[in-house]
Amino acid sequence: MRWDIKILKKFFPSVIFNAADESIHLTFDDGPHPIATPLILEELKGRNIQATFFLLGQNVQKFPDLVRQIHAEGHQIGNHSFTHTSLLFKNRTFLKDEILRSTEILERIINSYSQYFRPPYGYFNWTILNVLRELKLNCVLWDVDSKDYRLNSVVDISRRILPNAKNGSIILFHDNNKTSQRVKTYLPVLLDTLVNKGFIFKTLPI
Repeated sequence: MRWDIKILKKFFPSVIFNAADESIHLTFDDGPHPIATPLILEELKGRNIQATFFLLGQNVQKFPDLVRQIHAEGHQIGNHSFTHTSLLFKNRTFLKDEILRSTEILERIINSYSQYFRPPYGYFNWTILNVLRELKLNCVLWDVDSKDYRLNSVVDISRRILPNAKNGSIILFHDNNKTSQRVKTYLPVLLDTLVNKGFIFKTLPI
């Protein structure tokens, strides 16, 4: 485990950075996206892999059929706020509005309540954690960041993931505008490599 994750876990024990199990957990932030999400779903389905999608309420509103597809194909859905605005230094009313607007629209579309929330950019503070505790939501971050929104090369993304992935890892990917034109180039390679390494894939522990 990275030293910075160890320190964060010590000071913020309620935040989930990784899981205590013998599987890895793929997560995708910022969707649903009309191009990236279907491509990701296709690759996951072809390998019988289930993942967790942290969705933005404003995108859920635009693409409800994609949300239904994610849910119907057995993937887990988490809350990623409504607008992807940084929640740092915002008051409790603002925080609750960002979280609950997404919660409500997801419940209307898939009739399911998610217990997992991932703050935009991974930024959190005690106020955010207190609000999540009040709303009975778990704050989920990650211990392996693909940086796929910034890196173009399969090699560069692989170097961030493959040496660091281990049982219990939560791996961060994105389905958004920045990844939509290249996700088809790096995701199949990474998934096949992880499969060949013998990893078991699961959604987040419930």
